[in-house]
Amino acid sequence: MTKKKAVQKADIDEGKLSSILILVGDEFVRASSKNPEFNSCHEGYAVILEELDELWDQVKMKSSKRSVVNMREEAIQVAAMAIRFYHDLL
Repeated sequence: MTKKKAVQKADIDEGKLSSILILVGDEFVRASSKNPEFNSCHEGYAVILEELDELWDQVKMKSSKRSVVNMREEAIQVAAMAIRFYHDLL
């Protein structure tokens, strides 16, 4: 097994990162407008875990049935809910 090298700043596609952050921000705003602040840290954790479980369900599928689009959507939701958790702690 070969060891993968760490990503260097020069290796990061800033345009791609910017697009991803816009998607995460849009999902954060969408979810925040639909749902009130988390009632507790436990609720925030549970929401993140639920989104992570949905991503995990996609990852566990056989590669022939796995959807990159669905995995990306779930990853965006995980990231957005992590930001929401942080936001609601302020």
